[in-house]
Amino acid sequence: MKRSLLVILSALSVFSAGCTPPSTTTAPSSATGICGTRTATASPASTSAALETVNVGIIPIPDVAPAKIAEQCGYFTAEGLKIKWTEIRGASDAIPGLASGDLHVSLWNYVTAFTTEDKQRGLARLIADAYQAEKDTFLLMVRKDSPIQSLADLKWHGSGKKVTIGVATFKSVSTLTTESTLRVAGVGADDITFVQVPLPQMAAAVQNGRVDVGWMTEPGISLFKSRYGGRVLADVATAGTSQWPIAGWAVSTKWAGKHPDVVVRFQRALARGQALAAMDDSTVKKILPSYAPISAATAASITLGSFPTTLNTSRLQRVSDAMLLSSKDTTNRYLDKPINAADLIWHAPGSASSTPSSSSGVTP
Repeated sequence: MKRSLLVILSALSVFSAGCTPPSTTTAPSSATGICGTRTATASPASTSAALETVNVGIIPIPDVAPAKIAEQCGYFTAEGLKIKWTEIRGASDAIPGLASGDLHVSLWNYVTAFTTEDKQRGLARLIADAYQAEKDTFLLMVRKDSPIQSLADLKWHGSGKKVTIGVATFKSVSTLTTESTLRVAGVGADDITFVQVPLPQMAAAVQNGRVDVGWMTEPGISLFKSRYGGRVLADVATAGTSQWPIAGWAVSTKWAGKHPDVVVRFQRALARGQALAAMDDSTVKKILPSYAPISAATAASITLGSFPTTLNTSRLQRVSDAMLLSSKDTTNRYLDKPINAADLIWHAPGSASSTPSSSSGVTP
């Protein structure tokens, strides 16, 4: 725990460098049980000015929890920011909003980050890590009475209907991790058919037969198991996809160019929420029911991934390399060319780096 705290404090110090010495303000009373004795801090400049609104796209999944923790603990307010949340179906849905300026920041899975850079270079840049897969956190699931017993049953033999797999969005982390897992089992991307299903609807979509298999994360996994007796077909975050980088936070480069100070303040507040989640994931389980369709009792028992406190280009490069590999196996390509992960990181004007990148990025 001592080492964990040192790593997290080191990460936070990067965001705090060069800022006005903070004054202490009390965290909101509603944060009791999540923030504990940790109080929000703010510079005189941010507390005296009107709050600046930041439009943020989110999905009701655990990846978002650190941002919600930062809000509830008063960290955004302490930085002079007011967050306007907009729920999106998947990371791809954030692209029009980031392009138009309707969204300033959005949760983005890393597959979407690279595919967008491939087609719309410079649209957005990553400003913080969010979530990393661990065992039992990203699963392919089927009905309890499904005839599908193994991944080998998904292989198409040239006639009849292909097995359908529900995913949040096309060309996303859900499709890439599924394809990587199927490839090991001898099943190609052309053997199955992906169907786009919003994650909150995935359990019902599998149960009512809209799709044969569903790619699920929490809280959908626990919901599917408890409500329908759903069965796990495969874990898509093992072997080559073990501890897979899932998602981070992206900023509109156009908006960031006009408001770099706001981006840095957003990063700083978010980093504090991420640090709390990394130190103790019970904070995530406590706040999850406030924005996701899950009860407090169920949230307390879910399996979570980890919450890295740094953006690490070596880790992110795994995603880009896997996308390039998968593009060789199908006509529905992820990437047309290699992409350097370092090019996707946003840097504050006048700084070499806005985020620490020397650590492994894995939650301590």
